[in-house]
Amino acid sequence: MELRNFTGRLERGESFVRAKAALADTGSLDIHIKFTRARGRDVNGYYRWNDQRMVLAVKQRLRYPRTAAYGVGTTPRNDRRLGGLPYRLVWHEERFESPDDLLVFVAGHEFWHFLCHSGQRKRDHETKANCNGFAWLREFREWPGPERPVAEIPLIPPRPDHVTTTSADAQTLPLLAIQQSAAPPVAPSVASTRIASASRAVLDAARQLLLFR
Repeated sequence: MELRNFTGRLERGESFVRAKAALADTGSLDIHIKFTRARGRDVNGYYRWNDQRMVLAVKQRLRYPRTAAYGVGTTPRNDRRLGGLPYRLVWHEERFESPDDLLVFVAGHEFWHFLCHSGQRKRDHETKANCNGFAWLREFREWPGPERPVAEIPLIPPRPDHVTTTSADAQTLPLLAIQQSAAPPVAPSVASTRIASASRAVLDAARQLLLFR
């Protein structure tokens, strides 16, 4: 594996991503950390199977903290209309304190796709990739720093709304994000999980599909 950081910054996030990647069989995977110029996106990322390329990009000069909502699961719906989906997406809001937070989240998201494509994990869904991004972010916030061990990557990443974040949990823990820069910040101690309405779910799902391409 080769990891190159073209930003000249984000050293702590880069060190964490290196440590997590070392837990898997990465082969000839080539990871690039960059700044993105994509409009309307705080982060951008993709994993490409043909040339084993992963790009993790964060926008410069953002104001922090920033809040964003993510699809982390589904729930059955009883009001299904003709032609509608039989489920609703479950959204989880998170507050990002730094560009390193954004980097680690998008890295966890894209790395889950890589693990599934390479046969090391199963259930290659966007919601599972988001959950893996959350697991990495949660651990990163309590990680002591370079040269310190990181937790194993789980067979199935836990949903963030089903996890109690404690120091003990951090030791056992192994986008698509809708950026809301104008939204009021969410208190860090509050885990806010919301079930979106049908119209909002469709709109947000479409935005998610664009975010990590």
